[in-house]
Amino acid sequence: MKVLIIYAHPREDSFNHAVKESFESGLKFAGHEYEVIDLYKEEFNPVITESELKGEIGEQVKGYQEKIKQSDYLAFIYPTWWFRCPPILEGWFDKVFTSGFAFKYIPFIGSFKRPIGLLPVKKAVVIETYGGPGWFYKLFRCTIPWKRLKLGVLKFCGIKKLIHYPLYYAPFTTDKKRKHFLDKVRKLGKGLK
Repeated sequence: MKVLIIYAHPREDSFNHAVKESFESGLKFAGHEYEVIDLYKEEFNPVITESELKGEIGEQVKGYQEKIKQSDYLAFIYPTWWFRCPPILEGWFDKVFTSGFAFKYIPFIGSFKRPIGLLPVKKAVVIETYGGPGWFYKLFRCTIPWKRLKLGVLKFCGIKKLIHYPLYYAPFTTDKKRKHFLDKVRKLGKGLK
């Protein structure tokens, strides 16, 4: 199986970087092929231009779309900042999951159209770190960003199987708990099917 990892954190000394490495370790152990798109290292520009809004697709984005076509699984690893994924990843979705590649509209009723997902990849895993405890996000209904990503981006574009792997309280928890998180992420990489 071939996995495409889309990683969005600027610091190599971050817990997110350790999460990415643990996930890669699990993939290697299972014999999966994988490739990493590190949006910060690649200096991806998330700002969409007028020409891109008109349908022009740059070479970097064409390259990402080709990598998606060649993958069996997408994996997104990122921190949750301000109750959303980092802007660099939001911009990546805007530029890469384009009409005609990730989705299209088909006739529905009268002049109304409905979207259908076109992504060739039908499976994705989302591993995100949070600064607060899980109970807080659930109690105050702060899971809306995940639901938006799940329904408004991934499922909208045709991904059928989704694994959501939130790591709560990541910056403030104990080293023992972080190690436990990393072990679970490694097992997740080993067990992808």
